[in-house]
Amino acid sequence: MHSLKLAAAAAALLGQAAAFPPGLDFVSDLIQPNTDASLDFEAPYVRSYFYVGGGYVEDGSGGHIFRDQMYVEKLLPAFGVSQSTPIVLIHGQAQTGSNFLNKPDGGRGWASHFVEQGYEVYIVDQTLRGRSAWMPGYGASGPSTYSAEIIQQRFTAVKEYNIWPQAVNHTQWPGTGMMGDEVFDAFYSSNVQFVNNATYQQKTVRDAGALLLDKIGKPAVLVGHSQGGLMPIVIADARPELTKALVLLEPTGPPFQEAIFSNKSSRTYGLTDIPVAYSPEVVNPATDLIQQTYAAKGENFVQCVLQAEEPAPRQLTNLIDKPIILVTSEASYHAPYDHCTVEFLQQAGCSKAEHLELAKIGIHGNGHMFFMEKNSDQIQKVLRDWIQAL
Repeated sequence: MHSLKLAAAAAALLGQAAAFPPGLDFVSDLIQPNTDASLDFEAPYVRSYFYVGGGYVEDGSGGHIFRDQMYVEKLLPAFGVSQSTPIVLIHGQAQTGSNFLNKPDGGRGWASHFVEQGYEVYIVDQTLRGRSAWMPGYGASGPSTYSAEIIQQRFTAVKEYNIWPQAVNHTQWPGTGMMGDEVFDAFYSSNVQFVNNATYQQKTVRDAGALLLDKIGKPAVLVGHSQGGLMPIVIADARPELTKALVLLEPTGPPFQEAIFSNKSSRTYGLTDIPVAYSPEVVNPATDLIQQTYAAKGENFVQCVLQAEEPAPRQLTNLIDKPIILVTSEASYHAPYDHCTVEFLQQAGCSKAEHLELAKIGIHGNGHMFFMEKNSDQIQKVLRDWIQAL
């Protein structure tokens, strides 16, 4: 595969497929863009990486360290970019950008599909995570981890635990989803430590993400998953002019409180733990964002805590004109509450916010990690069509 990628890169640099010597015509044929989703080989690309954000701080012993930077991997289609909108992919808690490169069962990840479809793709490792080094003592005294049991319970074997009503519908994770299964072990071994400080995490990703959009230089589609699903919101708030749309893959929620595993208060700014622009301005969220609890829409759903109708709900100034799609799978722990997040966005003036419930369009059996499950290609195509229609 490395030789194919090098050959493709050479062709791209020369601006024509004819860069291949006559004796290598078969290589040129082999690496033409793949239109058969059943083939597992990667779309050819030109790869580079860089860092954004962060800065030097004193280390307390006379030296300096660099902290809060964010790793970015850039993939360009080897045969040229054909889509005008860049894609930024942001992973969730305990994960890295590798989530989007390959699936644990060896299949192609979403990054490969976007590249094949002609998109310029940027994959990040969130600040304080993976290749974006965390300096001990900043944001937390030590790193946190997820046990294998938590991964099984929430992501890969949810049907076995049956903690929320929709869990019984989970069928799309490849393998058993349990320790000792080859696919589960491949996925769990990719999990990393994380800094369990939502405020610090959101602030540093917002700052680095804004600089990433500055570097890209044109409006991009921000795609975020789970804990990383809030990052498109804070980045778009910081750079609305460089954000074309937001794709929220089961973002952390619901507004103002936890659900399913806890009911404690959280996210004092509604969707986020850090300030975002509201009109009228929110100075003190505890008093300015008046909360009201609304009845659950059915027995398998939670009550929504949103803004009260009186006084008039404050508006998310920098997001009101942005296309936003929130994607929810059939069997995830997000199924009982993601509608609350959509309703919060709509109430706050985001008239272009829509809720894509996969089961309602005939895509069944998925859990929280649906972008790496058996039918992930089908879901990616739905989102590709949504992005292309912008």
